Amino acid sequence: MKLWLLPLLALSLLACSGNSGDKVFNTYQQRLARVLATEAPQTPMPPAAALAEPRDIKQPLPDLRLDLTDTFTTRRCGLDILIGERNSSLGRVYSASKQLGYELRFLSQLQNCLSQSWDNTELQQQLQQVYQHKQDSVHIAFNNMLLTDDTLRKQLFGVRDSLPLSDVAGQNETWQALTELTLLQQFISEQNWQAAAAVDIEQQLQLLYQYNFIGRLQYSLRHSSHQLAQLNLMLASVTADKLCRPRPDKQQLDILANIFNKYFIAQVQQYTVNLERYQQQLWPLLQTLYRDTPLYPALQQRFAGNYQQMRAELSKHVTWWQDLNSQCPLQLTSGG
Repeated sequence: MKLWLLPLLALSLLACSGNSGDKVFNTYQQRLARVLATEAPQTPMPPAAALAEPRDIKQPLPDLRLDLTDTFTTRRCGLDILIGERNSSLGRVYSASKQLGYELRFLSQLQNCLSQSWDNTELQQQLQQVYQHKQDSVHIAFNNMLLTDDTLRKQLFGVRDSLPLSDVAGQNETWQALTELTLLQQFISEQNWQAAAAVDIEQQLQLLYQYNFIGRLQYSLRHSSHQLAQLNLMLASVTADKLCRPRPDKQQLDILANIFNKYFIAQVQQYTVNLERYQQQLWPLLQTLYRDTPLYPALQQRFAGNYQQMRAELSKHVTWWQDLNSQCPLQLTSGG
């Protein structure tokens, strides 16, 4: 019977709750190595594609000084509070995300201000120029947040912490946060300053920080790809012909069948299918956010590249089991 990658819903075996990706692969590798009397190579995991340093990609915002001496006017527009906020001690050291939030609130307030009737056309023209400059520079502020914010950098840089096999927290919250940031990007592109200013940027960053799902996902993809490659190297010399001829060892084959069902199908394959689901949900959002930034090539390799490599190594690994199943009486099927 031909062996295919089996859908998770067809499996009757459940994985152990809470197992990390590292443990899933280590257990499977150790059991395979023991029954086959071989050892897996200990090649170090290749480094992730390098990300440019913030100091090399951050752009300065134009130093726009507002000479609004008419106190009545600035109060009328509500700009005096925003100007005072920016000139405060905290305003001078805004993080990239807070700077973006400030720019969006200023644009929203200034847009409302300019929609009013004006007797002083000279002052109106001055405010119109400020409005135009702010519209041009807000794109720089948005990119600076994407490229240099500490929370986002941690997500993109990754951590040596793989996602668990089950009971994974933070997937929906991460999707929500990224979706809100892509909406913010869209509002800025449409110059919809009221909608953009209403997005709670800090709340979305807090969700990303709390779960660090993206950072763990990219590490899990890279780690899984590497572990499957190590397994395939280990099995390269252990052919079905050697195991099945001239006379198969029934006890060894029974143990292999158990390892296949209990550790490969119920854990390793389930884990890779989980990663695929996360990747397909979150990577398009990251693509939308970072496609036109200097970080995109590295991120494409860290997410899409490692994902494709994982799939290729998994397919190669399944082929080894298919060959074994076709030559030995293992009867490897979805029913275990």
